[in-house]
Amino acid sequence: GWSHHWDTLPAVHFTSILFDLLAIFGLALVGWRLGGPRIGAAAAFAWAAWPFTQYASNSNTNDAIMPALLVLGFAALTSDPVRGVAVALAGWTKFASLLVLPLWLGYPDARDRRSVLRMLTAFCVATLAVFLIVLLHWPPWDSLRTFYDRTVRFQYGRDSPFSLWDWHQYHAKGLPDLHLVQRVLQVLLVVGALVLGWIPRRRSPLRLAAFTGLLLVGFELVLTHWFDLYLPWFFPFVVLALLAPVPGRTRDREPA
Repeated sequence: GWSHHWDTLPAVHFTSILFDLLAIFGLALVGWRLGGPRIGAAAAFAWAAWPFTQYASNSNTNDAIMPALLVLGFAALTSDPVRGVAVALAGWTKFASLLVLPLWLGYPDARDRRSVLRMLTAFCVATLAVFLIVLLHWPPWDSLRTFYDRTVRFQYGRDSPFSLWDWHQYHAKGLPDLHLVQRVLQVLLVVGALVLGWIPRRRSPLRLAAFTGLLLVGFELVLTHWFDLYLPWFFPFVVLALLAPVPGRTRDREPA
């Protein structure tokens, strides 16, 4: 429980450590499947050694939960229901993951309607299960309003000194108001995420990892409130895209 003071918070420590380890395990598993034991070991070590995953772990934040859930779902790409559940759980932990839904729906072939339907059904069922928690406090619409106020509404109207999009709030000379540019880029990001649901029609695990990393990086680039703790969100998929061998192409050398 939380005493509303900065105390030891054992549940928070446990959660941070648990999902940090799950992310390492997931990367090792996916890396092994994509390129053998060397790639698996390199991917796991990359997460453990990267300063910003250490920063999130040392800060006892929840920022490892979303990438851990996504990479574990990625480890079971061939299962449509598992992909759907992974995106739902990750997406309702950090909204950024919802961007990858169209992309993951189309694996391995965007024209396979049965696969798309199975994953979408699993996504909806997992979403419903997540939001059943609102029934613990009656009436449930009050809980939903609280959820909306403390997530979407809070983030949308939040001021921040940590990105260039909100520098204009300081009214300093020479700092332009970039909110219009930000909105245009946000729209382009959403459109791009939807397009990736159809193009390319055929997608390999390596291609899926690269596009997943791209979407998550794009989400962070257009955020008003950005912080270093968010960097682990996209890191597993950037690692996989950089380390995994290209299918049908031999590598000239082993990864360091």
